[in-house]
Amino acid sequence: MTRLSSWWYRTRESFWFVPLICLVSALVLAQGMVTLDRAIPYDLSSPWFAWVYGVGIDGSRAMLGAIGTSMLAVAATAFSITISVVVTASATYGPRLVGNFMADRGNQIVLGVLVATFVYALMVLRTIRSEADDQMSFVPHLAVNLAVLMAVADAVLLVWFIHHIAASVRVETLAHGVRTNLRSVVERMHPQEAPEDVVESNALLSGGQVVDAGSVGYLVEVDFHRLRTVAREADAVLKVIPRVGDHILASEPLVRLWPSAAADDEDTAEKLRDCVRIGDSRSVFQDVRFAEQQVLELAVRALSPGTNDPYTAVNAIEEVAAGVALAVSRARPGNTILDEQTAWVHFGTVSLEEIVDMPFDQIRPYAMDHVMVVTALMDLASRVRRASVHPEIDERMNKQVEVLVATFRATEPPPHDMARVEEHLALSSGAAVTEAR
Repeated sequence: MTRLSSWWYRTRESFWFVPLICLVSALVLAQGMVTLDRAIPYDLSSPWFAWVYGVGIDGSRAMLGAIGTSMLAVAATAFSITISVVVTASATYGPRLVGNFMADRGNQIVLGVLVATFVYALMVLRTIRSEADDQMSFVPHLAVNLAVLMAVADAVLLVWFIHHIAASVRVETLAHGVRTNLRSVVERMHPQEAPEDVVESNALLSGGQVVDAGSVGYLVEVDFHRLRTVAREADAVLKVIPRVGDHILASEPLVRLWPSAAADDEDTAEKLRDCVRIGDSRSVFQDVRFAEQQVLELAVRALSPGTNDPYTAVNAIEEVAAGVALAVSRARPGNTILDEQTAWVHFGTVSLEEIVDMPFDQIRPYAMDHVMVVTALMDLASRVRRASVHPEIDERMNKQVEVLVATFRATEPPPHDMARVEEHLALSSGAAVTEAR
């Protein structure tokens, strides 16, 4: 994963990127329209001009002033609504989902277009001249009428924004967003066609000398191929000790190098630190565990006594199946980067076992009061078995179901609920046997 691609991902997902593009576009458009107006000769006596263009100097100034003032007020209102929804969603669904609202392209476009209209109106307004100003009157009629059209479009956009912001807090919308993030990071970290220079290795490395992290935070991103370049320049083999998503202290080891003398070179140590990004919060760009935890957080919070919403929990379990099934349908990801058959970089990966265990281990303690959630987990195990190309994953799902049923039985549920779970178990086991045959 190159640093350029990760930088572009962070930039385009940031809240300010689209509004900034819209603002710069408004500046360019205003200058272009005014230049076009200066180049077009107007027939002031034409009835068409009076009906379509002729607003006059004072009218144009008043119109642009009204458009600019109202659009800035609407932009502030839209931003306030967005912040209110973010606060509500953070309290209801979890603070880790706030980033999804900030990265929502619809919210960014609305704020950007409203601010761009204000800037456009302001830039055109400053070009209007009367004879009292400099003995030469000028009204950019095309630019003024375009501002009117933009204001009408903004009114339509505001209506759409209200609909969009209301729909964005629906559970289905949130679940779709976190499921999309999970599938995207699985595609990046568990590609269908593994790169030829990335392989799986079980080599046991000992000794060496470590380079500490130098800062505190989460290991957000690692530029693995840049690490290979640094290792090749230092003529050393290295291993990244923490995995993406791990919290690390400044004094804790970041990289272990062989031979040990390579770690004593401060220039090499700084280059290695430059190959990673340590931040205050985790990101779904390379962190499979964090992306999966975002989906599971919907289920865990829904099963809390204060919420008690098993339907949302079932929805989250169904959505997480999309990412888990995709991961187990592919080969295990590589953990070693080669260069001409020389292993330069070793790193830790998120195992398939960890991916498939996470939904059961995190949801099971809270699911025992809801039969529908228990059966949803059993269905998840069946779907993972059907998608898996790894026999050991099938066996792991069988063990997870056994633990789930045993835990549910230990709570001494009503006979009717126990019968439903056992019937569901028999049906899922029968389907698995049929597929095996």
